[in-house]
Amino acid sequence: MTPDNPPSTPTYKERRKSEVFRWIVFINERFEPVSHFIMIALFVYAHYLVADASKFVIIEPHLVGYVALGTCLFFLKLRLYDEIKDYDLDVEKNPTRPLPRGLLGHFDVKRAIELCLILEIIFFTSCGAPAFIAIMFAIAYSLLMYKEFFIPEMIRPHLTTYATSHTIVTFFLSIAVFSSFSRFNPWSMDEDFYLFALLSWLSFNIFELGRKVYQPCEEREGVPTYSSIWGKFGAFMLVFVHAIAVSALILYISTVQYFFMLKLLSIQLILLFIIGIIYLCGKTKATGNLFRLYSSVFIVLIYTSIIVNYFVRGLK
Repeated sequence: MTPDNPPSTPTYKERRKSEVFRWIVFINERFEPVSHFIMIALFVYAHYLVADASKFVIIEPHLVGYVALGTCLFFLKLRLYDEIKDYDLDVEKNPTRPLPRGLLGHFDVKRAIELCLILEIIFFTSCGAPAFIAIMFAIAYSLLMYKEFFIPEMIRPHLTTYATSHTIVTFFLSIAVFSSFSRFNPWSMDEDFYLFALLSWLSFNIFELGRKVYQPCEEREGVPTYSSIWGKFGAFMLVFVHAIAVSALILYISTVQYFFMLKLLSIQLILLFIIGIIYLCGKTKATGNLFRLYSSVFIVLIYTSIIVNYFVRGLK
């Protein structure tokens, strides 16, 4: 006996609407638009100012849009990589995330990765042949990351090595951004560009390391963190030493206002130290949250300070 009102097959338009809605939900949950837009905008604009300050570079304004779109897609692709790589762990420990709960399937995410790769190449190649070469280096390294350097069993148990070897991709992305703006090949750039790319890698290390530092009361069994591996003091020092290294590299960039930047960086380091002491002495979730929050904000402060530096430099 057939039902009086059998379910109708969704139309193509309905399926597309459903797919778009699911991706909107995914983006809001796993690639929060506002915070990522701010971070990517600061990242690109800081690169633009460093390149523009070089006496060897004249930047065409339309290139900024191509680079911003390509960079945004690059970071989104990295997020998609992690959704697939972490799937088995998420099923066990984070079942409410998009893939484990069935919001999207592996095929959907892999198709999105392919689209991101194509668009990245298009946007960066629009900035010239050097940018194409540079972004291909960045993409190649990102694909090695995706495959976990073909040694997942060896590298996954070592959380710190795993994280810092993955964040190196930001060095290659930084070089690609500079190639786009300057039209220089990746191997023949201004020394300042290499210094800035290196400090970008270290800055993203701070972002990555700091977000997995917890108080003992927050730790979850079976979920490795830097605080569970290195202890509270070791995890704090891991972040703080990176912050000192980033600050030192910034001061070596020839076009920064040395004493002005020294003041800004000193304030940020002192704040990090004070918040670190609060974290070390505290035992509550609030102190853990405070340290994670400032570690995440630190990268924003770094790029903001660099931008402010060039505005001050332009006023003199």
